[in-house]
Amino acid sequence: MTESPKIPDLVQSIPLEGILRIDVGLEGDWSPTVKTVWSRGRRSIDFSQVTRAHPSHKPSLELYFEGAWLGVHCFQRIDGDNVFDEERASRLIQFVETSLAS
Repeated sequence: MTESPKIPDLVQSIPLEGILRIDVGLEGDWSPTVKTVWSRGRRSIDFSQVTRAHPSHKPSLELYFEGAWLGVHCFQRIDGDNVFDEERASRLIQFVETSLAS
């Protein structure tokens, strides 16, 4: 059995009520690869357009707030590639949604 992906301590320690959206892209090639995967208005998770793997760039989530953002690496190193960790991304987004609901 594999261990559930951990929510980073920093994400758990900040107030999330001001979050606007969550994007995924490749750190090192952000602009051409960035996709919004969750937003307050849409409240659904969509990984269909996410770049899945790259040998050197790292798939990352960015949590956007008014005037600030927080980047979180979201990948596993598999067979020479940095592979997007959909389970970790889903878990983090679910944590955000649960935080907003409380």
